[in-house]
Amino acid sequence: MPYKGAPHIKRPSEELEDLLMSRVAWDDAPDAIRSWAQMPIFEAAKTIMGAPDKGARRNMLGRIPAAIRPRVEAEVKRLWGLR
Repeated sequence: MPYKGAPHIKRPSEELEDLLMSRVAWDDAPDAIRSWAQMPIFEAAKTIMGAPDKGARRNMLGRIPAAIRPRVEAEVKRLWGLR
C-alpha cells in the first residue's frame, strides 16, 4: 500500500518483498533493501540446511525465486562449511 498522499512511493517492506520475490533485480534494489534482504536469505539457508536429506534440500531450493536462489545457495554453502 503506498504512503498516504504519495502513491508512487512504496513502503520499505514492499520493496523487500519485491526483491525477495524477484519482481525487482538485485542490482536495481536500494542498498538498504539489499542489506535488509540478507536476514531472510540467511533464514532460508538455515531452513534448507535443516532438511532431512539432499533431495529435500534441492526441492526446497527449487521453490525459491530464480533471481534470489543463487544468493541462498551461496549462503547454504557458506553455512555448510561452518558446521
